[in-house]
Amino acid sequence: MFRSFLQAGFECGRLEWQGNFCLLTGTGHLPDAKMRAHYDIALAHGIRTVRDGLPPWLPIEPRLRVAREKEMEVIWDLNHYWRHSDPEGYANRVAEAVLAVAPDEDFWCCFNETSFHPRMVPGESTAFVVDQARAIFAILKRRLHRLRLITSEPAHRPHEIGAHALADLADVVGINVYPHNLKRSIARSLRDAAKRYGKPVMIAETGLHKGHHRRWKDIDDKGDWLRHVTSEVERSRVRVVGLCLYPIVNSPAWNAPYRHRWDHGLIREDLTVDPSLSAAIRQATPIAATR
Repeated sequence: MFRSFLQAGFECGRLEWQGNFCLLTGTGHLPDAKMRAHYDIALAHGIRTVRDGLPPWLPIEPRLRVAREKEMEVIWDLNHYWRHSDPEGYANRVAEAVLAVAPDEDFWCCFNETSFHPRMVPGESTAFVVDQARAIFAILKRRLHRLRLITSEPAHRPHEIGAHALADLADVVGINVYPHNLKRSIARSLRDAAKRYGKPVMIAETGLHKGHHRRWKDIDDKGDWLRHVTSEVERSRVRVVGLCLYPIVNSPAWNAPYRHRWDHGLIREDLTVDPSLSAAIRQATPIAATR
């Protein structure tokens, strides 16, 4: 379904509680900065599909052009803890940019964690952001004939499997699993999501933050975590179409973005890579290619 089973996610949130700190800017993942270099590192590891963002405060066309230039398939986040002051205008801007830059490609999109959105964007309820997502999607659907949607919701606890409010529109149901909140097996979550929604499933986000407090304590190495997740995918015995390492770049800490970065990615600030995770990705890539 995707160009690569193993995928890379680029943090594109906006931290309102930190003066609207933009994580794309903070990681230099911009067309005139490190975006091409980040994509090149992913491609060198066999990753040809990524999650990235099209926030309304940044020009859209340059981001689409870099992806096309690098022949990278992108699942574009259309809301990642953002406030949309003009959802209709934003949807039309996205459609016009796609038609101008990449009209012959599938346009994959995602509205990130609608169930968690109210925690990050005070005053906007889940119902509000879901309605907004549906309105944006409807405009895009009228204008883009190759539009495809994934959902991206937490799946650390049993009740979270029911959080996919956009599942009726989705081509793929994506679950997010991190060791700091995990209370059930990943295989079980994949099986439950596949059974509930009857659609292909993927792991839309997973990764290990070294040193981060967590309930699941068996692993403290990023490469070992990827090996565990891939083994859980195999153990699930359901159709899993993708596994996205998120975020792939060490990002500014959400509680202190101007002071330090979290160690959770493959790519470091100086564009070197984490050796353990790099080795695990290279080890997993030939296996993933057979799925």
